[in-house]
Amino acid sequence: MKYKKELSVLLIFLTFAWPVFNILDSSYTPTQVILTVIFAYLGMRLTYFVYSKNK
Repeated sequence: MKYKKELSVLLIFLTFAWPVFNILDSSYTPTQVILTVIFAYLGMRLTYFVYSKNK
């Protein structure tokens, strides 16, 4: 498959981004939203780092 790497990166991004968008509509406090966004970003960066390190 030609775009296997890009597809897997997109799926990983969506896995982390989906909860962030669901939390933004809910009744959480601004602190909880900020922490969720920060940890989702860190999770994406860590996943990308580990994924690219294995190559």
